[in-house]
Amino acid sequence: MGISLSPLQADRFMDFLEVLKKWNRRLNLTGLRDDREIILKHFLDSLTPLPLIPEKASLMDIGSGAGFPGLPIQIVRPDQAVTLVEASAKKTTFLKEVCRRLGLRQTVVLCWSIGQTDPPRPLPLFDVAITRAVGRPLELLTAVYPHLKRGGKMIFLKGSKGFKETETAKARMEKIGFSPPQSVKITLPVLEQERMLYILTKD
Repeated sequence: MGISLSPLQADRFMDFLEVLKKWNRRLNLTGLRDDREIILKHFLDSLTPLPLIPEKASLMDIGSGAGFPGLPIQIVRPDQAVTLVEASAKKTTFLKEVCRRLGLRQTVVLCWSIGQTDPPRPLPLFDVAITRAVGRPLELLTAVYPHLKRGGKMIFLKGSKGFKETETAKARMEKIGFSPPQSVKITLPVLEQERMLYILTKD
């Protein structure tokens, strides 16, 4: 993938794996149990949008869940401003514990249902918002619009089946205030599985 990890970053990924497996017994954070599968299907998969995210861009991960894709991005880019948004209080507690364990002091974790309630604290406008197969795209676009800078990007990580609402809802996306989505097909290393990234820009 063209990414080089320092020894500290590699250790952080292994610590993340350890904490994830420990908490998974209680919270069912992922259906994957095998270390190799977690590394390939969660860690590596979360890093696929990196070429689309400028290094200095502020990033909001919506529906972060077990920390994907926000935490792997934060590990690889420790100076990036990353905010993890998760509606579940239990999962938010997990995310805070991971950040504490990994020493990611700059990562912000918010227990918040975006679009349903006001944020728990004043938020800056973000350069990029990203989500990994969370919610209905049109609803999410409406919710995230006020929190993106003009020209900011919303990135959807999807499986090979893609973005079902793309063709049928372009007009509604434009009405919300986003340009038509651009799609990028990628292949997940080792597994050779296809992924689709859909990028929309706020007008």
